[in-house]
Amino acid sequence: MSKISLNGIGKSFEQLDVLDNLNLDIMDNELMVVLGSSGCGKTTMLNIISGLMKQDKGDLYIDGKLVNGAPPEKRPVGMVFQDYLLFPHLNVFENIVFGLKTSRFSKNEIKQIVNDTIEFLRIGNLKRRYPRMLSGGEQQRVALARALTIEPEILLLDEPLSNLDAKTREGLRVELKSIQKKLGITTIQVTHDQTEAIIMADRIGILNNKKIEQIGRPDEIFFKPKTEFVASFVGSANNHKGHVTQVDKELKQIKVSFNDLEIIAICKNRFSVGDKVLTFIRPDDIFIMLNKHAISTQNVFKATIKEKILLGGIVRLKTLVEEEEFTVEVTRQISSELKLKTGKKVYLAFKPSSVHLIKNEFCIC
Repeated sequence: MSKISLNGIGKSFEQLDVLDNLNLDIMDNELMVVLGSSGCGKTTMLNIISGLMKQDKGDLYIDGKLVNGAPPEKRPVGMVFQDYLLFPHLNVFENIVFGLKTSRFSKNEIKQIVNDTIEFLRIGNLKRRYPRMLSGGEQQRVALARALTIEPEILLLDEPLSNLDAKTREGLRVELKSIQKKLGITTIQVTHDQTEAIIMADRIGILNNKKIEQIGRPDEIFFKPKTEFVASFVGSANNHKGHVTQVDKELKQIKVSFNDLEIIAICKNRFSVGDKVLTFIRPDDIFIMLNKHAISTQNVFKATIKEKILLGGIVRLKTLVEEEEFTVEVTRQISSELKLKTGKKVYLAFKPSSVHLIKNEFCIC
């Protein structure tokens, strides 16, 4: 049974539709990450679940119960906001206590609950400090503690790591995932950070054009995108429109042509000669060589390096094969060993299994 169900949720602000017919089911104890670009409606969705905002249409269920009209305090939900929203005039202990002031607990019980939470999150040394005295990571832990003290059944995280430096963010990804699993609390986290999503999520939902466009495990989203937007959003930079020129049912392979280029792909779905398709190849699935015969695979093409971009330990190369552009990502070591530079002639190779295909009746090939 779903812990949370959003059925046909729609929300508009004046004349602007932010969400429209959004459907999403989150399972009990699951960490669901909703991934989408800035401004796509991720925070609006969380505000609707928490009760801070009411949808214009659609139904919201928690534990199978319709909660459309329930106020925030009647929903078993804790929320950590993007900017944490700590009270500057209250110290850490007082900030965490704040959410329990209207609860049924006595003062001694509240003190015990807060101390237990502080100990669990290892922030006991911060109890008497004020928000201005805390680092970004420390503020994030305090905001999380405040949300957890009310013992919610559901935790909502609104880009909780976006304001942190890269090193702190990297450590807290693992820590947040660990906390969620230890507590067994159903969690929805929204982010635009793909790395964050793939590390933390049990499942990922891609929010685009006011609705969930695809949902699945991280490997399904990143390696088996179902739409052009999902493929491009999660890093399949090599997107080409083409048509099927040959189908080999015995080998379960097809040939796809775009312009003067023909590639071989594994055929897991039904395709016929003439079908219009979109092909996707991840940059890290393409090999780069100086010798055409350095690797044995069916897709090998001569290319010219047009641009070289250093991205830390990764080098991104933009290359040209005939008139088609292919982006390749290699380690800095490989780039150095092969002496890769702009203008250099190389060979690109990729396995037929690295080519992902989507039927596209609307593409102009």
